[in-house]
Amino acid sequence: MVGIQPVRCDLAAHGIEDTPAGKMWSDRHANWARQMPRDVGALWEFVAELDHDSRMALFAHCVALTVNAVKLPFDRRPRALAAGRRLAEAVALDMTAYWRPTVRSYLGRVTKANILEAVREAVGGEAAGRLSEMKKVDMAQAAEQLLASTGWLPSLLRTAMPQEQAGGQTEAQGSEPRAEAAE
Repeated sequence: MVGIQPVRCDLAAHGIEDTPAGKMWSDRHANWARQMPRDVGALWEFVAELDHDSRMALFAHCVALTVNAVKLPFDRRPRALAAGRRLAEAVALDMTAYWRPTVRSYLGRVTKANILEAVREAVGGEAAGRLSEMKKVDMAQAAEQLLASTGWLPSLLRTAMPQEQAGGQTEAQGSEPRAEAAE
């Protein structure tokens, strides 16, 4: 028997359905739901008749529903989290396109020290110093404004670039553009 266990991210991240990624997922899910036959008996025929790219997109969507790399304070699943990290690296996941540090999503949930560290990393020590004497609520709001367009991510959302990509990028950055690429 094959079974899946869908992951409910909205339980761990209130409002995730309103994020760009949440909306993209919802739209993609609704699109597949519109195309799928209502009769379960016709399901495999539907899947078999899809072109290769569409079939792979459907399978990827189904698998994505089961990936759980949410790290909760009480959760002790090092192998699952490591697998999630490897998957994120394999697909070159870049969360900067989908997530921003806001008071609601992050800054209101962490300590003042974590807020200051985020500002220090993304904007600089001087900006962090200006926030250091603020009350947490004011600090979180000010930090949200400072971090808004920086692409800063907490360490859990950062994805390491695979070695072969990192090496290839460095070589490509150091080389001259090829004439044929411009033609």
